[in-house]
Amino acid sequence: MRRGTFVDDLHKPRAGRPDVKDAPRRVLVTRLKRIGDAILTLSVVEAIRESFPACAIDFLAEEEPAQAAIGHPAVDRVLALDRAYAAWMPASPSLLWKLRARRYDWVLDLYGNPRSALLSAWTGAPVRVGPARRGRRHLYTHPIPPAPKPLTAIEHHLRSLEALGLTPSRRPPRIALTEPERAEGRSRLDRALSPGSPRVGLHPGNRWPAKRWPESRFAALVRAIPRLGARPVVLAGPGEEEAARRIAAGSRPGEDAPVLGGLPLRASWGVIAALDALVTVDGSPLHAGPALRVPTVGILGPTEPEIWFPYGESDGHQLLCREIWCRPCHRHECARMDCLDWIGVGDALQAVGRALAHGGGARASA
Repeated sequence: MRRGTFVDDLHKPRAGRPDVKDAPRRVLVTRLKRIGDAILTLSVVEAIRESFPACAIDFLAEEEPAQAAIGHPAVDRVLALDRAYAAWMPASPSLLWKLRARRYDWVLDLYGNPRSALLSAWTGAPVRVGPARRGRRHLYTHPIPPAPKPLTAIEHHLRSLEALGLTPSRRPPRIALTEPERAEGRSRLDRALSPGSPRVGLHPGNRWPAKRWPESRFAALVRAIPRLGARPVVLAGPGEEEAARRIAAGSRPGEDAPVLGGLPLRASWGVIAALDALVTVDGSPLHAGPALRVPTVGILGPTEPEIWFPYGESDGHQLLCREIWCRPCHRHECARMDCLDWIGVGDALQAVGRALAHGGGARASA
């Protein structure tokens, strides 16, 4: 362990920014919370690996977000943060010891809340990058001021490398599944819908009502998808199974669409990877689909598309979003929901058709 204490590190006098011209030997990337956000940070680890092929890259997040980095070819070690310690200390004693003992050269904090800032400082890394927010900017050697203009989430995260003098490539993130995970996902999908005509997954759930497209429209889309020569399957996250069954009911006379739910996170990604197209509202599947190279139709209401849908039609992805005066509202509930009500079933069906017409080219570019 390096000499000195955590308190010593925080109060050392500064003599300008540390020199970052030397290639780092060990780098820690942190994005503690939210699965979709963790997926979006994978572009950063790929850019680091491209610039420094020999360095060791660790990824730190809470247990579910951390699964986005498992098996990624640019990540050497995934560290999971136990939320049980959040109320009274930044991490478990064993994890704190690991973070200090790894002797990182760089730490890139892509979250920037008080907990992640403290963990960054605790590592003792000579180069620590994070957002310049009041009360914790002094914990970083390279605090990043707010961007002068709106950026996509991917571009926003890559600013952490630009602050260190790099010009990173802007590659879309990717989730790395093992072949057994992909095979099991195909098998689950095959049991629900036999191989044959294209299979379209619909993920209608989100914990916040303001981000949900109406159930009745998802149900109508399920009934309409066979017109495209395709077949629907409804996907459900934890606690979403009942709504998924309502949407799937009566997709064709006497036949409900299959529902796939209750799966562990990476198992659900295995199913998504086997689809020909995915339709989803805002949430982690919105980013999992593109990261698995599956043409994805994103239905966005209050969410800022210029930030949170950094995916292109050239890869088969389709954005459904209406201009409205009140975006972004950042509400969890809304009495009107015009932003989503203005998106019709016909709009969604046409977008699914465009995604299917892409022919899986997004996956071919993986």
